[in-house]
Amino acid sequence: MTTVDLLTERVGVVMQNRPVVSMSSWMAEAVRVCSESGRGLQVVTPPHSRLTLPLRLALNGPECRWVVTDPGGGFFDGSSGAVLDWDGERFVANGVQRESARTDGSFLVVNAIVRHTAYDALTLGVAAQTLCESLGGPPVGWGTSEPAANPWDVESLTRVCRDRAPRGTWLVFAADGPVVGTMTVTRTDGGVQESITVGTANEADPRSAAERLAAGFSLVSVVAQRVPGRNDLTVAPENCGPPLPVGFGLGPEVAVELGELGWFDLVEGPDGWDELARIVSRYREGAA
Repeated sequence: MTTVDLLTERVGVVMQNRPVVSMSSWMAEAVRVCSESGRGLQVVTPPHSRLTLPLRLALNGPECRWVVTDPGGGFFDGSSGAVLDWDGERFVANGVQRESARTDGSFLVVNAIVRHTAYDALTLGVAAQTLCESLGGPPVGWGTSEPAANPWDVESLTRVCRDRAPRGTWLVFAADGPVVGTMTVTRTDGGVQESITVGTANEADPRSAAERLAAGFSLVSVVAQRVPGRNDLTVAPENCGPPLPVGFGLGPEVAVELGELGWFDLVEGPDGWDELARIVSRYREGAA
């Protein structure tokens, strides 16, 4: 495995010493190889490095971490601030929390899931385009890694996904604003699913975006949250802290009893995630 610097039974470790670490083609290959071998990916950077939103999103899986070298010695998690130790196979939290000089900056991140019936003329990427337009502006580029160098074209995007089927496809796209997003296309028993995540530095209304998606697509759910970070949609280790919930929506086919679109404004802070858990639990009990 040449795309990682260290390989164990549990993880692949990649060392990066750049001001901004992105989901480059090399990093995307490391993500793919680790995922296919059942390993997590742990990216080690110095404290002055920042991650792009697509790479940060990719490090949310089991055993995946952003590992930052502490100037005072040791390592810590760049997303949570947890102090880390190397246990011989991977970096793990040791129960100590590092004090972080968290900044006040944040940006909006919206994740939406839509489903389609599979048919020959199905065009993918339209839901991502709709979400981008709702949150800032139309997408201008897409790709299988950063930067999103291909001019935006849903037909060529769809061909790539179709050629890879039945395997899933991960893509990145970008719009002016800045607006940056990722989408994962997977086959399901009932058809095709797009999981779309868009980050924006604009002042945008996620409820309005959810309503546009519900009007034009088979929307499953929408989750909006505030993520600590910068206006350029990168995150630095000093931004340590959890995302804060903004809102949650259920599509009409998922929550008929809630009307055309069931939208809930959530309390920002830990209580918001508890509130979201209660909403999901209530839906599952009603659907059972």
